[in-house]
Amino acid sequence: MNPQHRVNTIIPSKSFVAQSFKPPTSTSEAQDRPLCSPHFDRIAVFGGLHHKPIGELFYKLYEDEPVAVGSAAFKPNRSRAPDDVYIRSRDIEGRSNPMANKLEFNCCPPQILQGHNFFGHNSLQDYVTAIFEQQVDKFNLRPSAEERHRWHYGDVDLSHVHLCANFWFPEGSQRMAIDAIDANNVEGKHRDDETCISLGYNGDSRSEYRSVTAYDKHVLLSKLWKRPGHYQSRILRTSRRSFRVEIKLFRRLLKEQGLAKVRDWRNQDVSALYFKYLAAFNIANSFQPLLTPDECTELKRGALRAYTLWLNGEDLSRHYGRTTVAKYIKEVRGTIGIDMAAHRRPEKLPPLNLAELLVPENVVPVPRWGIESGRYWWPGRAEEEYGARLLLPDEAAPEPPQIWTPDAGDFVYDEELDRLAL
Repeated sequence: MNPQHRVNTIIPSKSFVAQSFKPPTSTSEAQDRPLCSPHFDRIAVFGGLHHKPIGELFYKLYEDEPVAVGSAAFKPNRSRAPDDVYIRSRDIEGRSNPMANKLEFNCCPPQILQGHNFFGHNSLQDYVTAIFEQQVDKFNLRPSAEERHRWHYGDVDLSHVHLCANFWFPEGSQRMAIDAIDANNVEGKHRDDETCISLGYNGDSRSEYRSVTAYDKHVLLSKLWKRPGHYQSRILRTSRRSFRVEIKLFRRLLKEQGLAKVRDWRNQDVSALYFKYLAAFNIANSFQPLLTPDECTELKRGALRAYTLWLNGEDLSRHYGRTTVAKYIKEVRGTIGIDMAAHRRPEKLPPLNLAELLVPENVVPVPRWGIESGRYWWPGRAEEEYGARLLLPDEAAPEPPQIWTPDAGDFVYDEELDRLAL
């Protein structure tokens, strides 16, 4: 395993063999392929578009005259139209004929474009282009050539973005993992359902920077698809053997990290970013092995004393200052691979090893049948379908761009998926 892809620095003990789960090793699952990496789920963006406001206008009195200051959002009603998204006109001005200068939408692109979001891809620009073009057609809006270019090339503000990945997981173990994550975090958590937990909360309020949600996607899909068809049944069979973790990045963090516009993601390694923030939440230390006395001999006396206190349930802050606690946590983690920052203590034979499961090599790839169904929205498809709209009538069509499209070497076969998930 490449060290830079580890979820954290936990080194599993030799005694940690209970229910070992071997990650996939197929050479066709290269991590730079969008078919085998974390994908974009929900996004909220807004970009320039001069248009007649979509929703009902709000007014305020200015010099005894009503002036439009905002408009109501168009909210999705999936039972009426599966491709509905939350969309709102912004930056409204003008008295006699108010016009909006920006358009905002908030949606899950893979859900809108392919009918489900179990798998997707990692091209943010492709999703933004596709949703923008779809919605301006739906509402009969007329963007200028300049506005269209700005949307297609990423001059679009990003309010928040969700990155998610499905990991191969021992079937029936999802609830156990969620309970362990819950027990390992005394505060800063929120649990809507027994099969879901979120971290990154300040009391009842979500962090303005980032959060993470781990859940059993199969449970949600089973509730949604009461009478699944053939395609949905195949997704359900795959989801039953998976565990989903969703990283949510919000406006304040995006601005600090220089990722507040869609164009900022052009050369961003989405997989590396996902696993960077996944590691920051320390989910993998929810299960840790209890080391034997012999395995702890490498610890120096002070670190061994701190480790023994922690192992017996003591709060280290009652025995040491904050700097010393941090020093011993770092020393113990680096020497024997145990993370004393965790609230849950190690078990003799832990049933799961999240440090081996939540890794890039174990991401569930997009299956061949998902691609061959014709429903998968591959990266580059938006440019293929909408790129011609960027041309003015008197412009000659340029050479078609080299767009990656899936072929037989870019995915694993169904038989391989079944073997890898066992």
